[in-house]
Amino acid sequence: MDLRHLLRDVAPARPGAARPVRADEPARTASRRAELKGLVRWADLRTPVAVRLVTGPPGAGKSLLAEDLARRLGGRGWTVHHIEDDAGLRAWHGSQARHRLAVVDDADLFPGLRALLLSLSAAGEGRTRVLLTARSTALWRDRLEHGTPGLGVLLGATPVRELPSRELPGSPAPPTATLATSDALAPYASEHTNDLAAAMLLGPGGAGPAALPAAETDENLVARVLADDPRFAERVTTGLLPGQAIHAARVLARIASTGPQHETADAVADAYLRVTRQLPDDAAVLETFACHPQYLTGTFMSARVRMCERAVALLDDPLRQAAVYAVMADAHKYDGRYAEALAASNRALRLLDTATRDDAGARAALGPAVAATLALRGALLWFQGRLDEALGDESSAVAALRELAAADPRRYRPALAQSLMNMGSSLAELGRPQDALAASEEGVVLARAVAGDEPAQIRPMLAKGLWNLGKRHAESGNADEAYRSTLASVETCRELVRRDPFRYIPDLASALSYLGARLSELGRPEEAARATAEALDLRQRLAEQHEGYLPFVAQTLSNLGILNAQLGRRRLGLERELEAVTIRRRLAASNPDRYLPDLAASLSNLGVTHSVLGNAAEALAAEDEAAVILRDLAARYPERHLPGLVKSLSNLASRLAENARTPDAVDPATEAVAASRLLVARSRAQHLPVLAASLTNLAGTYADVGRFGDAVEAAAEAVTALDGLARAKPEKYESELALALTNLAVARSGAGDPAAALEAARHAARIRARLAREKPPRHREPAERSEALVAQLEAEVAAGAEVAVAEPDGPVAGERTADDGRLAS
Repeated sequence: MDLRHLLRDVAPARPGAARPVRADEPARTASRRAELKGLVRWADLRTPVAVRLVTGPPGAGKSLLAEDLARRLGGRGWTVHHIEDDAGLRAWHGSQARHRLAVVDDADLFPGLRALLLSLSAAGEGRTRVLLTARSTALWRDRLEHGTPGLGVLLGATPVRELPSRELPGSPAPPTATLATSDALAPYASEHTNDLAAAMLLGPGGAGPAALPAAETDENLVARVLADDPRFAERVTTGLLPGQAIHAARVLARIASTGPQHETADAVADAYLRVTRQLPDDAAVLETFACHPQYLTGTFMSARVRMCERAVALLDDPLRQAAVYAVMADAHKYDGRYAEALAASNRALRLLDTATRDDAGARAALGPAVAATLALRGALLWFQGRLDEALGDESSAVAALRELAAADPRRYRPALAQSLMNMGSSLAELGRPQDALAASEEGVVLARAVAGDEPAQIRPMLAKGLWNLGKRHAESGNADEAYRSTLASVETCRELVRRDPFRYIPDLASALSYLGARLSELGRPEEAARATAEALDLRQRLAEQHEGYLPFVAQTLSNLGILNAQLGRRRLGLERELEAVTIRRRLAASNPDRYLPDLAASLSNLGVTHSVLGNAAEALAAEDEAAVILRDLAARYPERHLPGLVKSLSNLASRLAENARTPDAVDPATEAVAASRLLVARSRAQHLPVLAASLTNLAGTYADVGRFGDAVEAAAEAVTALDGLARAKPEKYESELALALTNLAVARSGAGDPAAALEAARHAARIRARLAREKPPRHREPAERSEALVAQLEAEVAAGAEVAVAEPDGPVAGERTADDGRLAS
């Protein structure tokens, strides 16, 4: 579609581009004057060539600051180039000026950036300065550095200045955007809205009557028109000239980079997919747009992957190919396509290995690229449950990044911090909690140390590091430290949201969800439910704009269902769990590798909630389905899914008993113990509690079917294991020890040894009485049961009578570990 007749005087500036410099426009604020003063000092440095990068969210003033610098230096005789396209790049290359400044707005979306930066090595006498603006650094900068090692030194030495958002501290998140235009466009908005949107989307060019005023791109207007008029949206993004496709891709990428702030995300995504298909077969163009947007899923990631595939086919430079494969892996990862992401990262590493195998100089130059790609592959292996391999890659990445950070701390400490955090997650799952805690703590310390350099990049990583550190503390039994770390994460995310609401609301929702889990572990379910409800509200609003947030909605619904059940709001809890299962079932149908584990977790939680409500048949059906899923997953990825299978099998045994099928419960309870022994063989310290819980459940099941000798054996082994665990961490394991002792008492009673049964029952009663005094709501009922059991056994021992074998519903029936559901964290 050729709309050039609309474009002569409409939207001469691309999105966010600097307006033509006006001599009568002074610096507007004291803060901008201070920023300008710093840039002038940078321009006056004696060094011949220097690059500066200014980042910040939309509306932060990046373009205005660039205009101020251009005006100031132009007034001192410098030649200023605003480089927006190939023509601007050619003018720069042909410039013979002694002192010159290049301003590149939206540098991350400018395909000629590599050529511009490479040309700086041939700069003549005088001073050459390049000022780049972008909304963030991240992937596009790594692609340039890793694909062209000659740019690594230049970009590594480039200072980054982040401008804060114009949002005031404490101000609420903006409401859903409405169709608004600048004052200049207001008279034309109602009559020429579609023409305006087309002109803004496709950029200047062609000839024709000047029917509309000149205008900068209003991203909100473009997005709204695309959503409101689907036929127009398809027409305006079809049949584009190469320059129009590039311009439209830049506009749409910028809209997407702000997050789902419009009720227009799907329309923008569809338009982006159509437009990027029409980009020219130019590797530099395709490489550039393959990096954008970085964090949204679905259609956007499909577009990124397609551009990567086209770029790789056009490139003959193996290093640039490797960099594009890393970008492709990133896109697949964000979309949950871990197998495809892993294949792309493997291709990148093979290309890098070939380039560095027999060349020490290349190994040194490409060290950062190799370290980054190893870190990426380690994360992907972790997602697939290949934990030993993941730890190997992460350890190699950490070692390489330590060396790089020693030589250039400012550049490489952030990557080292992230790799340490990732390594902590792998160590935790491999049963090395202390090593995991140490790695996570070091990562957080490093992130805090460098957060002042590039806060836009580091503070989100710090927030995630803090909530992961909370998980590590929780796994080590340090509930208070876990809470403090997670609370610090929430506070960090709230600060980020005040600066850039749309980008960081997802992180705040995650931090609140983790906070709910930590509060639940502290026995504070009311506060946990409030934090989780806030997370759910945020995530539901996000999912209304983009379906990529639906998995997080499901997770939060499931957590809130568990908490409501714990608070006695069981029917509300059931409603939440049913919602979570519905969403996760739909997600698993489209991407089973990613979402089947989540579906199994929700089904298991649903079974627990049904059980509490007395819906025995529904509880059994849900847990049976969960166990089927987890058996298959554990067969393929035992390191990741065996622990979940053990819990599900134990729950399944309980659900069968509730349905008067106690003999059938023996098989899953026995299978749970066998699977637990496999885990203990791999890591005794990590999985001994799992084995002890499985043995306790098996002892209760054996007692219920009258196999008291087997019950005594299982319960005694459980008591031995839990006694050692409770001595080390009483607050975590004493209640489980009391339960195992109770089952041992029941088993000994049934086996005809009432005196030994009474001894075990009294031990359990002492533990439960003390716990009931400390935390009455949670432990009062078990304490009362133990007291009744002791009284019965004492009476019968005193009478010299043999303790009768109790039926499953009798007063001395075996007990099982209570599963209140599992909060995802």
